[in-house]
Amino acid sequence: MASLREIMREPNFSFPNQNRAAICITSSIYDRRALDCTDYVPIINTLTNLAYLTGSTPTIREFITKDGGLERLVTILKNTKVNDKKNGLKWTLAFQCVVNIGVRGTEHIRKRVVQAGMIPVIVNVLESFFTVLKSVSDENERKRLLWRVEAAQQNSQPMPQAHAIEGNARSIPMENGEARPQHQFFYREDDILHSLQLLAYLSKYPSLRSSFHTDSGSNVFAIVEKFTHRTMHPLEIQYWAGVIMRNACRKDDTRKGIRQCAYTGCGKWETKPREFAKCRRCRKAKYCSKQCQSKAWNEGHRWWCIEK
Repeated sequence: MASLREIMREPNFSFPNQNRAAICITSSIYDRRALDCTDYVPIINTLTNLAYLTGSTPTIREFITKDGGLERLVTILKNTKVNDKKNGLKWTLAFQCVVNIGVRGTEHIRKRVVQAGMIPVIVNVLESFFTVLKSVSDENERKRLLWRVEAAQQNSQPMPQAHAIEGNARSIPMENGEARPQHQFFYREDDILHSLQLLAYLSKYPSLRSSFHTDSGSNVFAIVEKFTHRTMHPLEIQYWAGVIMRNACRKDDTRKGIRQCAYTGCGKWETKPREFAKCRRCRKAKYCSKQCQSKAWNEGHRWWCIEK
């Protein structure tokens, strides 16, 4: 019986007779070269098996951070547009691989996930949810979209990989003055959940928290805080978003134990430990002033403030 590698071949449209056998990762064999495959069927098989391996085998998670495989996965995520079923499946499998590596990996491996450029990918997933809602001016349409999210959750069914919204989205300018794409997309609920889970594990480390803003150009914690809203998101998403926000309040042992003001619009740091006042309710968030505490409460802290 012919092997999987002999059956699948990468097409060479210039020289059909020179089609080469496709190298694939199987459930028992890891080969970094398989991630460079350009044909759809072999790369889907590779990513399917790699998702299993990264979730079950620590040595594979270690290898892939050393041989360029992690960077290749992130490149696939950045270059694959989830606007059809095929690309959506490819993106989802590659994303699951990176999430497995980051969530189940060691501190060193999690640092490599950030170094490979995963933060901007996560930010894009999270921002897309609110970009779509913002682009829809009609209030009834916005409620209908949120209802779709809720219905998919209640039926235990994933949302469509990409849900296109036309109309007002095409006329909204981006921050840099360029026009937005004609279509905006909802990522699946699972993609949002996995993004938050990965951020929760990465945000445990002060050195990685400091790279959140520099790597993505966005206020990561301000975006995450929106997912703590109790009337808008399911409990599991609220929970992981809350974990991230509490991680943001941790002291930085690399800076003599000081903390940052928990108001995401401030960013001020203590000049010495225990300088800022803690929230009396949760005892996690610390603020440089009453003004920052008041703004933080109104903008989202009330959703993840849990009484200690």
